[in-house]
Amino acid sequence: MRKNKCSRYIVYRATLLGLLAMLAACGGDKKEEPSPCTANIIVLIICTILSTDSPLPNAGPVSANDSSAAGKPLAPAGVNGETPGIVQVDEFEPNNVLDNANIVTFPGSLAELSTGVEFKGSVQSTGDTADFLIFTPNRSGPHRIYLCADTCAESLEDDAAYIMIYDQNQTTITGTPVGTITRQEIVADLTAGFAYYVEVNGYNAGGASYDYRLMVID
Repeated sequence: MRKNKCSRYIVYRATLLGLLAMLAACGGDKKEEPSPCTANIIVLIICTILSTDSPLPNAGPVSANDSSAAGKPLAPAGVNGETPGIVQVDEFEPNNVLDNANIVTFPGSLAELSTGVEFKGSVQSTGDTADFLIFTPNRSGPHRIYLCADTCAESLEDDAAYIMIYDQNQTTITGTPVGTITRQEIVADLTAGFAYYVEVNGYNAGGASYDYRLMVID
């Protein structure tokens, strides 16, 4: 397909150059000689076609992965239904305080693309109450952060754990209610290039391990 487009483009350019050479004779002083533009009906038709605003060969849609693509940034999944690329990350201990939060990175670096991280871990009400992770958004705007239900297509409704998000100064931005059966999901406006922390706290999980999957959509 690509080779055919290139061949058509070469033929197009060669035809155009040839016609330009003939068109140069149209303004000559030798009036007794017929003009190339009118001597041949086929040439006249081609001249007429070339005067229209026909598109250049190989014109087509731009891939969303093309760094030259122009357009608005995609909103997070769940806000307008876009499906991002997801990278899965398993927690590693210790990560029970802000200062030793696990570092996670979104796949890709284009602001036009919506991507995400699925962070897997476990907490309990004694011994390992909280897990922390830190990330830097690729783009500015609303970011969806939630605990997965049976699948990550929807958020979990529970009171065994809650989630919080903090800015780079470790100041609380927002979080889900503590001690209330509610949907464990928050949407926060974040700024590209700044660090943010997320906490999963299993204060009400009991002594057993509380396994979770945390989704952060950039």
